[in-house]
Amino acid sequence: MFHFEEIPNLRHLRMVQVIGRTGGVSCASRELSTSQPAVTQAVANLEADIGTPIFERRATGTYPTALGKRYLLRIDRFFEILDKAIAQAMPPSEGTIPRADWLITNTQMRAMIITCEKDRVNQIADSIGLSPASLFRSARTLERSLGRPLFDRTAQGVIPTPTGQTLARELRRALREIEMARGEILLASGRESLEITVGALPMAGSHDLALATYAFTQAYPQAKVRLISGEYHKLLGDLSNSRIDMIFGVLRKPDWAEDLNEELLFRDSYCLVMRTGHPLTRLPQITPEDLARYQWIAPQSGTPRRKRIEEIFEGITPPSFHVETPSLTLSRAFLLNLDMITLMTRSEVQADLDMGILTNLPCPRLDAVLPKGVTTRSDWLPTEAHAAFLDCLRDITAGVNRRPERLAS
Repeated sequence: MFHFEEIPNLRHLRMVQVIGRTGGVSCASRELSTSQPAVTQAVANLEADIGTPIFERRATGTYPTALGKRYLLRIDRFFEILDKAIAQAMPPSEGTIPRADWLITNTQMRAMIITCEKDRVNQIADSIGLSPASLFRSARTLERSLGRPLFDRTAQGVIPTPTGQTLARELRRALREIEMARGEILLASGRESLEITVGALPMAGSHDLALATYAFTQAYPQAKVRLISGEYHKLLGDLSNSRIDMIFGVLRKPDWAEDLNEELLFRDSYCLVMRTGHPLTRLPQITPEDLARYQWIAPQSGTPRRKRIEEIFEGITPPSFHVETPSLTLSRAFLLNLDMITLMTRSEVQADLDMGILTNLPCPRLDAVLPKGVTTRSDWLPTEAHAAFLDCLRDITAGVNRRPERLAS
């Protein structure tokens, strides 16, 4: 992921943006009321950072290179998000709101984001060689610039106000555009890697995700894919705060989440999973009473999969769930060595089924089809590498329709 010490100078980014729009250094210097040498130096600094020219200098003007056009597109998106975030954070005003780069510095931006990273402030501060106290002081100076409180003092310490939390989220979203701009240029030049961060839901389909990730890394060997597992609401928060690029798994967008897009990739189903040679595999027909005679491995109460398991035994005495774990790795260890049973999605257990390590049976009284795919922010613009990763997911899951077979109940 992006290192916080690498946030570019916002004034330099603005100068480059204006050159791209006006077509010349002199036009940019006049519009920004700064000297031409200062504008030229800003371009040189950013070009040195990404290691490639952003502009071509001609007699008729200054024009972006092919890679420069990609870079400028991200810079435009960066300032669109940043300017809007700063305007919304300020008190209502009838006057013209100054540009964001006049009101906030890259140092304040970094401090605001870090101080709102719950439970990670000390860790991040240590990684960049700063103290949490200095970061908080820097973030508090932004309150004076904006004219609105961004933090409250409580018994638990200094915490961000709702305005502060929203501002930090939007600053992080804007910063992600700079991360992607830099990563895309460096990846194209073959010098550094772009990181794609995917949040994987429990029971998402690790078999398909693994195959898609491998196919992508073969095509883009210098790119990195970081896979993070977690529950839906945690990953949803990470997606909203631009800590991850997408969520892979069951599509379950809340009604209020209008800023999310979902793409259906395949339909999955639940199945009963047990070791090969389990006594149940020899029965011509399985009933819920048969299932209740064996020990189960189940996730904690209240989770979607636990609710599905409990539905199997409606109307009869359920088994005692002596073993509770959300871990598929631990569940697999129990299944391989004991006559225990659990419920998994077909996609999650597919690799073990293909190798004959585990076996599965369709689930009686449970034929719900699970829509699975990718969730992204609606305003997200993928890089070429991100688009290629999504294509790999589409290719691997194409034609998959893991619907359950019906069993008598």
